[in-house]
Amino acid sequence: MYLKKNRLLLGTIIFSIVICISCTASATPSWSVEGEYFEGCTCDPGCPCLFGSEPTHNNKCIITGVFHIKAGTYGQYKLDGQTVIGITDLTAGPDENWIVFYINESGASGAHGIALLDIFQNHVFGFAKVPSDRITVRYLPVQIETTKWRKKAVVTDHLTLDVELLRGKGNPEMPTQIVNKNFAIWAKEFDLVLNMGKAVTHRFHDGSHKWNYDGRSGFSTNFHFTGN
Repeated sequence: MYLKKNRLLLGTIIFSIVICISCTASATPSWSVEGEYFEGCTCDPGCPCLFGSEPTHNNKCIITGVFHIKAGTYGQYKLDGQTVIGITDLTAGPDENWIVFYINESGASGAHGIALLDIFQNHVFGFAKVPSDRITVRYLPVQIETTKWRKKAVVTDHLTLDVELLRGKGNPEMPTQIVNKNFAIWAKEFDLVLNMGKAVTHRFHDGSHKWNYDGRSGFSTNFHFTGN
């Protein structure tokens, strides 16, 4: 009788654990974001990192990546029209890596803001494994202007990134392009074609991070990330 009670108790505990795990697994809803991406980095135009080569300045490739979501969902929440900017050093080691997120405060309050942060901190930039004490998150006004040849993002007095695409010489109506980049990060989530450009303006200041990378590399493409 005692043995039967122990077995029953053990079975109940195991069942409860399985149920808890199942609830946890289903707690994160399915999500999807797609839209336009543009970037400025520390390298000279034609960033060699895209070819699997070393960065052109001090062996560092620090990026400002702008994700303008055209269509997005996180469970029941719509994320269309939202913008998230991630700024980080792709070449930093685990003891010194850091990241700054700017999330457009317009329409990103409450659950929408939490959803965007989960997607970009834990999934899109999850590869970086940045510890929480080196992650900065700010909900601020983000201004986006995009045309065929110009991509611009402004975040108050913290950031200005203005990328001008380079016109190809063979066909001046098309930008210079890289097809099927040799760089693992976001290789499957980005379009195969990257439109190459130059950051006419790339200036950033937040806390201890400050730079002027005017004239350095930039590009634009489309993205599509999904989860669960």
